[in-house]
Amino acid sequence: MSEILKRIKEDLKEVMKIEIKYRKMGAEKFLKVNPTTKDSYDVMISQKNVSRAIISMFPEIGKKPADATDDDTIKLLKKYINQEKERSLYELSFLKESDVEGKSASEVKTLVKNKIQELGDDLTSYPIKIAQKYLPKQATKEEIAAWIHKNINFSSYKNKMQAMGPIMKQFKGCDGNFVKNLLIELS
Repeated sequence: MSEILKRIKEDLKEVMKIEIKYRKMGAEKFLKVNPTTKDSYDVMISQKNVSRAIISMFPEIGKKPADATDDDTIKLLKKYINQEKERSLYELSFLKESDVEGKSASEVKTLVKNKIQELGDDLTSYPIKIAQKYLPKQATKEEIAAWIHKNINFSSYKNKMQAMGPIMKQFKGCDGNFVKNLLIELS
């Protein structure tokens, strides 16, 4: 089983134990009296929802959670984050119905992708932050370049871009466009 998925499941168990304690205390009443606690309650519920969502997505890739690899889990986490960001675009009115009206599906997809890139880290929420914490940390440009110089022999490739496979395998979770641009720079 994926190590990342194990962490997600462990966090789900913990948050469910805490939620039971909240409910026994009468959480709704407690939150009305102490509104600052609402954020921690929202984070707890978001953690539960994110964990359950990721676990429930495995049939989409034809795997059972027990058979999942870290790569499978990373793929689903990224998909979940993108879905959440897209949902947030509409929920926070960054995109309106009038913006997409009359456009083809591919035009809407491009519009959504561009808007997400434009907003960058400004487009976030508890579920997005929670899902992102499970992704491997992005290696720095210098770390990737050093690894490339040490481990990649470009003469064995017809095209430098063919080296992306081993690089992406080494730096799981790394953005493909980031690596592509780095290879172009190294040319």
